[in-house]
Amino acid sequence: MLRQRATMFALLAALLMASSAFAQMEADRPVAPGIDPPKTAVNRLASAGSAEEFPDADYMIVFEDQVSKVVESGVTYVDLYTLYKVLNEAGTVSMSALRWDYDPQSSFVKVVEVNIIRGGKRIKVSLDGLLDQPAPQSAIYWSNRIKMLQLPRLQVGDGIEVRIMRKGYNYALLKAESGFSGTPAVDAIAAQGDDRYIPPMAGEYFDIVLFQADVPIAEKRYTLVLPSSKRLISEVYNGPLYSKTSYTPDSTMYTWWRLDVPAMVHELRQPDASDFVTKVVMSTAESWEAKSRWFYDVNKNQFEVTDAIREKVQSILAAAGVQNGSDMEKAKALNHWVAQNIRYSGQTMGDGEGFTLHPSDLLFEYRSGVCKDIASMSVTFLRAAGLDSYPAMTLAGGRIENLPADQFNHCVVALRQKDRFVMIDPTWVPFNNDIWSKLETEQQYVIGTPEGVKLNEIRYSPPNESPIKITHDAELLEDGTLEGKIRIDGKGAGDSRLRRFVYQRPRRDIITYLEETLSAMSNRVEVTAYDHRVVDDFSGDMWFTINYKIPQYAVVMGDAMEFHPPAVRAAMKHSLLFRAGSVDWEEERETDVFLYYTQQLNVQETIRLPKGYKLVDNINVEKIDEPYAGFSAEVSLKRRNLTLSTIAEVRRRQIPPDRYPEFYKAVKALESWGNRIIRVSKGGA
Repeated sequence: MLRQRATMFALLAALLMASSAFAQMEADRPVAPGIDPPKTAVNRLASAGSAEEFPDADYMIVFEDQVSKVVESGVTYVDLYTLYKVLNEAGTVSMSALRWDYDPQSSFVKVVEVNIIRGGKRIKVSLDGLLDQPAPQSAIYWSNRIKMLQLPRLQVGDGIEVRIMRKGYNYALLKAESGFSGTPAVDAIAAQGDDRYIPPMAGEYFDIVLFQADVPIAEKRYTLVLPSSKRLISEVYNGPLYSKTSYTPDSTMYTWWRLDVPAMVHELRQPDASDFVTKVVMSTAESWEAKSRWFYDVNKNQFEVTDAIREKVQSILAAAGVQNGSDMEKAKALNHWVAQNIRYSGQTMGDGEGFTLHPSDLLFEYRSGVCKDIASMSVTFLRAAGLDSYPAMTLAGGRIENLPADQFNHCVVALRQKDRFVMIDPTWVPFNNDIWSKLETEQQYVIGTPEGVKLNEIRYSPPNESPIKITHDAELLEDGTLEGKIRIDGKGAGDSRLRRFVYQRPRRDIITYLEETLSAMSNRVEVTAYDHRVVDDFSGDMWFTINYKIPQYAVVMGDAMEFHPPAVRAAMKHSLLFRAGSVDWEEERETDVFLYYTQQLNVQETIRLPKGYKLVDNINVEKIDEPYAGFSAEVSLKRRNLTLSTIAEVRRRQIPPDRYPEFYKAVKALESWGNRIIRVSKGGA
C-alpha cells in the first residue's frame, strides 16, 4: 500500500513537472504571422490609433473591463480597469486630473492603482494626493462626494491605467453617479458594514450598461457574476453586442463586449443617450408586478394624515369651492397647491434617502423636497380628501424598456378611479394649468400598489392639445406704420410656456421682454400696453394681449408697399412660442429629435390695408401634411382686410432619423413663409 502511494505521488510529481515544463514551452512559443500576440496594456496602446485616426477626440478609451460581482444580499462589488490614451495636447489638459463622483449613502469607492504608461514602461502615480471632498450641490443636498487625483504632467501618446473598486448599488431616484469604479481586488476589500450597501429591493440586482461614450472606445467589456440561485432577465437594445455565458459550481457569468466604438454623436435636441446608444438592460426582479408591490410596501407608512394636514386640505378645497366637487376637481385644487407651495429643494432626512418617500408630517413642516417628496405630499393630501392615491415611478425625458429593471428618474402620483388610474405630477406643473404635464406624454410608469401592476404608458397627445394660438388684428398706414393688437392663447404645454413670460422675470422687465419677442417683426417695435391672465389663476388657460406700434414696418415704394407676415415672423423662431422653430436644424440627422411635446402653432392675422391697396400677386403656399409634421398657409383679401392664416404642427415629440426629412421640410416651410415678401399696391397693379 505504501509502495502504491509512493508510486502515485511520484507520478503526480512527474505530471506536475511535465505540466510546468509544457507551460514554459508554451510561453516561449513564437507567435505565428497573422496571429495577434497576447494583449497587454503596452501593445493595446500601440495599436489603438492616434490623433490622425481620431481627429475629433482629445483622448480615447483603449480598454474598459468591468466585473460586477453580486452576492446573495444584492450588494454588488464592482472591479473596473480602464486604460486611456492621450491623443493630442488638449487631451493632456482634459486628462490631467481624474474624478470619481459617488454617493456615500449607497456606494463606496476605492482607488486602488493609477499608472502612466510611457515608452513601454509603467510610471506609478502616488495616491497620497487623492482628495475626497464634498461635491458642489444645488437643489438636491444629499451629501454627494467627489474623489479627485491630480496626475503628473502628461505627454501626447501617454496611457493612463486606472484600477478602481466600488461596492454598493445604483438606484433610479438617487442622483446619478458618474466617473469610474471597480478593481480586480474585490476579495481583498473587507465586507464589514456592508449592510448599508444592500439595495432597496433587497437581494435583487438592476443595471443599465451603455456601450458608448463621448470619446472613441477600442474595446469595452462588462461581466456580471451572479450567484447560481439568481435568475437574470436581460436584453440588448439599440444595436448588436458580442456576448457569452459561462458557469462555475456556485455562479453564472454573463459577459457582453463591443469593439471599435465611435464617439457618441451629439446633436441639438436629442433624447437621453439611453434611447439610442447600444446598451444592455438587466434585472433579477421577477416582474413589474413585483417591482410595483415593493414600491408600495417600502412607502406604505409614509402618508399619515395629521390633523394639521387634514385642516389644510379642507381649507384648500373650500377656497376652491370644491368641497362637494368631483374627484378630479378636488385633485386639481390639491395638486396645484402642492405644486405651488412645496419648493424643489432636496434635504437629507434619514435612512432610505433617495428611494423612500419622506413622511408627510415632515414634508408639511419643511415645505420642500425632491420629486418623490412632492409626490408624497400630493398622495397624502389626496388621501386626506378621501381619494384613493398611490406613488408611481417614471422616466422623465426617456424611454423605459419593457424589462423590470430600475429605469426611473422621477416620482409621480396615481389617482385610482373606477376603471383606471389618472396620473398626476405636482413636480412638473408649477404654473401649469394641467395636473399632468404635456411634456410627459408617452412616458412609461409603474404604480406602487398592494396588488402589483404592470408597466403602463401615458397616452399620445396630439398637437391640438398643446396649441399656441396667435390672433393678430392690425392696420397698415400709408406711411408703412403698422399698429395692432396681438392675443396669444396657450393650452396644454402652450399654457405653461406662456406663464413663463410672467413668472420667470420681474414685472418691470415684461415690456422689454415682449418687445424682444416681437423684435423679429421689426427692431422698431414699441409695446404700448399689455395684459394677461393672473399667472397662478388656474381657472382657465393662459393668455396675453399686446398692443404695439411699428413705425416704417412696410417698405414704401411709391404706390406700393412690401412687408413680411408680421405675427408669423415673431413666432416662428421663438422658443416659448414654437419650440421646434428655435433651432437652426441641420439638413441631415443621425439621432432622434426629442422635443418633449407635440405642438400646434396657429396664427390668424388680419391686416387692414390703406384704402385702394390690393395684393399684387396671387400667393400660393405649398401644403405639407406628413405623419410627423405639417404646415399650411393661406392668403385672402376681402375688401381692405388681408387675412393670413398659418398652421404648423409637430405631430410627434420624438422623431427618428428616417422621419426627420419631413419634420425638417415642415419647419423650413414655416421659416420660408415667415420670410416671404407680401407686396400690395394701389389697384393691385
